Amino acid sequence: MANILLVNPALAYSGWNADLRHPSPDSVFIRLGIAYLAGSLKARGHAVTLADLRTLSGWEEYGRLVESVSPDFVGISIHSVEFPFAVEAARRAKRILPRVKAIAGGVHPTMFPEECLEEGVFDHVLKGEGEVSLPLLVKDPSRFPRVFWGETPDLDKIPFPDRDVWPDLRQRLACEPFGIKGYRFPLPMAEMINTRGCPYQCTFCCGPGEHQVYSRPSAGGDRKTYIRGRSVANVVAELEMLMEKYGIRSVMFHDDQFILSPQWVERFIEALHSRGIVKAGLKWVTSSRADIICRNDRLIGKMADAGLELLIIGFESFSPRILKWFGKGVTAEENFRAAEICRTHGVKVWANYILGIPTDTGWRMEDDLATVEGVLRVRPVHYSPALYTPVPGSLLYPYYKDNGLILEASESGDLNDRGAMTPKVKGVDYDLLKSIMMDDSAFL
Repeated sequence: MANILLVNPALAYSGWNADLRHPSPDSVFIRLGIAYLAGSLKARGHAVTLADLRTLSGWEEYGRLVESVSPDFVGISIHSVEFPFAVEAARRAKRILPRVKAIAGGVHPTMFPEECLEEGVFDHVLKGEGEVSLPLLVKDPSRFPRVFWGETPDLDKIPFPDRDVWPDLRQRLACEPFGIKGYRFPLPMAEMINTRGCPYQCTFCCGPGEHQVYSRPSAGGDRKTYIRGRSVANVVAELEMLMEKYGIRSVMFHDDQFILSPQWVERFIEALHSRGIVKAGLKWVTSSRADIICRNDRLIGKMADAGLELLIIGFESFSPRILKWFGKGVTAEENFRAAEICRTHGVKVWANYILGIPTDTGWRMEDDLATVEGVLRVRPVHYSPALYTPVPGSLLYPYYKDNGLILEASESGDLNDRGAMTPKVKGVDYDLLKSIMMDDSAFL
């Protein structure tokens, strides 16, 4: 049996000592990927402790935790914005316990394994998914090279996420995470994910990196994207477990696109009714694209009748020029129609949109004005603006990097933080954007 310390390095969006009395999704939500790994490791008899850096006061407390746990392995799940914190966590663990082996996993190591190795602090880089291979690695590291692909799991055969690895889980479940003025989900609220991956190729998103993570080897030896979901029975079984064990009354489904298979959603809704989950009053929130909503008007109504309260819609823009630049495959008219469908069925809309986007013809004020006007016309229950940030691994990132459009950290304040309302790229009038941006957060 191995002793493993799993590290959540999510300081870029939250910071140390995240205050759950003034919560946000970045400070409240657990990381389901880590919870899945913890469940799989424990199922194989390994001991698991969590170091969620958001809950600690600083690196000194992290060091004391490493000393007290004295792990054989430190496993760190890394998003690109968290890479410096992940490297520091591995470095400090090795300084305290020179014998400890550090393992990097997640989307950033999958895309950039050599960058991880160059830091000199990671013994292994696990690319792809880790539920099957990480328990085998910690059992016998000699069987694995420094960089390797994890075996792609059958999602119905792996253990449910071990949420209890968060000692303060029940407090988190009882926190209002969204901060929507005038509306609160019934608590406790849990998180789930049914489908891994997104088939779309939006140029601003790290879809290519996600396609690498959720992949499997082909007959020719290369990797092929493998987007798949869990069975309805498996999802409902986890829901019922959460309701019985924690008394949950609402759920956030983190699927990139909940309606990838309308037939699956139909069967899921039927199960919610037949198992008494709808009658018990469970409410839920998830995400969808505008064009999918437009093609599934009747289904949205059924989802609402089965407890859907809120849809997070990635409108991104209401400028045809920007929608084309982003490769959204959605029109501004579809954005408006999707919001109207939701309103008709009593589903509240959370509007995600992005401002400050230079294209190959530069930044145009009228694009952002069209987006702000469009979002105001949609009348969402929550405005969720972001300033465009070139994301490593996205299709657009090389364009901005090669053309010298990305501001240095010293100029941007915190370029890594997708939620930070600080300048990101050159050629944008950020003073104008600040003057037209809507923010209705209840936690201001």
